[in-house]
Amino acid sequence: MKIPDFELERWKAKRVIPGVVDLTETGLPEPLRLRDIFSEDILDLRMDYASIYGNETLRQEIAELYSGKDKDNVLVTSSTSESNMIQTNLVVNNGDTVILQVPSFMQIPGLVEANGVRIVKYTTQPENNFEFDVEAFNECVTSKTRVFAFNFPNNPTGRVLSKEQVRAICEIAKDHDAWIIVDEVYRGIEFEGPFSPSFAEYYDKAVVAGSVSKIFGLAGLRVGWMVGPKDIIEKGSAYKEYTTLGGSVLSEELAARVLEKRMRQRLIERGRKLVAESFAVFDKWMDQNSDFLSYAKPKFGVIALVKHRLNTTSREFCTRLADERKIAVVPCDECFPDIQDGKHYLRMSYCHPPSLLRETLDKITETMEQYYQRVEA
Repeated sequence: MKIPDFELERWKAKRVIPGVVDLTETGLPEPLRLRDIFSEDILDLRMDYASIYGNETLRQEIAELYSGKDKDNVLVTSSTSESNMIQTNLVVNNGDTVILQVPSFMQIPGLVEANGVRIVKYTTQPENNFEFDVEAFNECVTSKTRVFAFNFPNNPTGRVLSKEQVRAICEIAKDHDAWIIVDEVYRGIEFEGPFSPSFAEYYDKAVVAGSVSKIFGLAGLRVGWMVGPKDIIEKGSAYKEYTTLGGSVLSEELAARVLEKRMRQRLIERGRKLVAESFAVFDKWMDQNSDFLSYAKPKFGVIALVKHRLNTTSREFCTRLADERKIAVVPCDECFPDIQDGKHYLRMSYCHPPSLLRETLDKITETMEQYYQRVEA
């Protein structure tokens, strides 16, 4: 298997270094600290191997996040990344035709490409604020289509799907007996209301990935999961024997405590409050810099796809920010090649507390005003 370069993560690896303010990361403005979830009784935890399926209590709690699922529909993994790798390799076969929704986080697309398949891309359009068009997507589907691959809530566009859209997509998949694989890691970090609909709730050939990294503020635990049909979970456990063989028994125990019903509701409320406070700062900054910048407001935290009208490319601008201001921002012409006119788009995160975020954004304004002119794009 020859895996293509992951442009976004390569960019971050070189530029997100000590001393740099990171506006590329996509976790909560204030991640949880170990003391927030620690209790002394955990010191008696036996540091043995974890079950290949994952902590039993944790599996049940994850299942409760999805209607109509139980623990046998859940495989605990070492982050969403492992889930994405397992589910992609389980349902995508050499020679298949796979429809990729783009732009999206490039992990599943990279894994699909590595499997030697025929790729058809459905691209959401900037003139429609990158909203998903079910009819346009359906036009991409043929009798040879075997897999639909998505990332929703969507990174980098900030778009989400409605229940009606999810149902319609699932009907299309059912008509073609196609699998659906989805990276749903941002599910739950919507600004308000219930969690976004999960494909796993509407279609029996859907396999989705999630984790405690985003809304729960626990990226450091590296605990994720895969939810799908029970036979796929069983096959996934066998595949996991070639990846990690099992996660961290400590991380899984901590995650199980966090996802206990009363605790998880408190943490969801906490996470959404933190995101809303930082987004208010970011949105105000966007208004103040409307001569240079515009965007379709995201429907979940903590990222925004920003269009700039600077007389330069995104790559050059972000390189200057990193070198001169010690601020890391994602240039879409470098990291999201499927965005049309990517040289005029930035993916920006507002994943810092308001005071630091405000200070950092003001420095970006100073850089725009010092070096660049506004142009019509």
